[in-house]
Amino acid sequence: MRTIIRALDRNRLADVIAVAEQGVRDIPLYRWLLGEHIDDQNKREWLAELILRPLLNAGCVVGAVDSHGTLVGVVAWQPHDVNLSPDGTPPLTPADVEVAAATPGLRERLLELWTSPPLPIPVQDAVNCVFTAVLPDHRRGSLVLDMMETCEQFCADRNRPFYAWTGSPHLRDWFVSGWETTWFSTIEWNGVSYYGVVSDRPPKPHTRHR
Repeated sequence: MRTIIRALDRNRLADVIAVAEQGVRDIPLYRWLLGEHIDDQNKREWLAELILRPLLNAGCVVGAVDSHGTLVGVVAWQPHDVNLSPDGTPPLTPADVEVAAATPGLRERLLELWTSPPLPIPVQDAVNCVFTAVLPDHRRGSLVLDMMETCEQFCADRNRPFYAWTGSPHLRDWFVSGWETTWFSTIEWNGVSYYGVVSDRPPKPHTRHR
């Protein structure tokens, strides 16, 4: 089925959350964060919105739309110098915090996450590929690569590399081969190995586009 890659904004927030909450299950960091609440769809939707709403406002999210107009995949990135409040809306609201504060286990893990040292950045101006998700029925090899082209072009226009972290050895290897990145670091945290990959400066074009 043919898909079109489109820039997304706040008007597609509900659609983005619907795709992203399914991806939350597959990401070790978010599985740890939600813990015993991982099967609670409302909590997954809350987390997806917490991550992606500010990036939608900043224009740093693209999606894959099928021939019926349904959003089937998203990619989000965050430059180090992006304004996450271009319209004055704060990235984090009291309502966001209230969900965690009222949820035992999640509350403590979120505090631990926010107060722990961040995962290393390979170079100061590298663009963080924050989140990728594709609906299960659309997980073909090139769809994430197609969505990533917008992030890669953003980096190429500014002569910046991009980087990503994953808790999956399989995805680490796929990022290295599919995104033509280099594995630059491994961090152990809460019993999980997290792998960092970084592109060239600027990113290499995909082999199929050379």
